[in-house]
Amino acid sequence: METIAVPFQSDAADRLKRAAAEIGMPLEAFIASAAEQFVTDNEARLGDPLSPEQVAAIEQGLADVAAGQTSSHAEVFEELKDRFAR
Repeated sequence: METIAVPFQSDAADRLKRAAAEIGMPLEAFIASAAEQFVTDNEARLGDPLSPEQVAAIEQGLADVAAGQTSSHAEVFEELKDRFAR
């Protein structure tokens, strides 16, 4: 484990202390958890770049929409019901 010292403005430090106290978590653990979650969320948001096949599929979908080749919610669910009927 590594310790990293980070300065906070007084108002931000007070908000962090209150938030940690509200959930009964030690301040250091609260800040570490929040930072780790931020990094995890950011990595998930950025994700891997799209493959050429994925880009082509998205572009085809957008072209279909522009050409009016769409299905309604009801049509899609009817098709799914038919496909997966037992």
